[in-house]
Amino acid sequence: MRFPVLFLGALLILAVNAYPWGGEGHRAIAWAVRTQLSPEARAKIEKILGNDDLAAEAGWLDDVRIARRRHSGPLKDDPEAQEFNNRFSKNDVWHYIDLPVGSATYAESSPLASKDDIVHAIDHAIDVLEGRASDLTERQALRVLIHLVGDAHQPLHAAAGYYDLSDSAHPKLVSDPAIAATKPHDRGGNQLFYDGALQLHALWDDVMVMDLIRATPHQSLASQLRAEADNQNWMTPGDYHHWAEKWIEDSAAQAVEVYRGIVFGAATIGPKDTIERIEITLPEGYVEKQLPRAKTQLAKAAAHLAQLLNSIRFQ
Repeated sequence: MRFPVLFLGALLILAVNAYPWGGEGHRAIAWAVRTQLSPEARAKIEKILGNDDLAAEAGWLDDVRIARRRHSGPLKDDPEAQEFNNRFSKNDVWHYIDLPVGSATYAESSPLASKDDIVHAIDHAIDVLEGRASDLTERQALRVLIHLVGDAHQPLHAAAGYYDLSDSAHPKLVSDPAIAATKPHDRGGNQLFYDGALQLHALWDDVMVMDLIRATPHQSLASQLRAEADNQNWMTPGDYHHWAEKWIEDSAAQAVEVYRGIVFGAATIGPKDTIERIEITLPEGYVEKQLPRAKTQLAKAAAHLAQLLNSIRFQ
């Protein structure tokens, strides 16, 4: 893969600062949802937010952690963000779970699950909106839900590669989930680097989204997502209080294809046998082949968020 020098520079920045689906992806998901709300859901949302502009709230949870991590961003001096970070010091990990690539199910009893993982965070936000919990405001809970349903559909926020590093020059991706859970992992592709300093996770978080936007400049990404969702039957069956588990399982299944064909080079091992980085080579035409998957996952996120907001029994 070859990139212009300026684009390389942008990717280097993304490797450090990327967040799931980037701001543009999250806003597109929220805009696509806006037209799919039932009158009842819209009225409840307008009561909580003062309007139905879900897109304006879509990046709040990322801005909160940027304020804590780097003391920067639009919320760096915001009292609500500071108080939120003080009360929920682990909100960083709400955005993902690292299921092994190839894992078939999310199990609450698994050692990989925790009360702070993305499934629990989504479920808790629903509890707040339905009056079973009160440690978040309704506005905060809605912001959390808008953002994390999007995150749940990014494959590298559902799964990670786990490796046999007995030969660090030739790491092997472990495909058996039972064995994988005992091995070091790549933090959802955050430790996988191609072309020197470009990060697989950042490629999925931001570059894919921007490529989708550039591919159809005459049509907004939100309208593309609505059109794709209209042509599919992505309604989630069963009790909506357990939908997050199903979405994570589907995203983890997509991660198998995200990793397919990647060639793993030398691994750099950190303290306690953690992975600092693994050099990788992407298969020829990787981005072009994966763009439809990225678009589908974004469209699924919009469809599922709309379905969830229309199902919640707001208090």
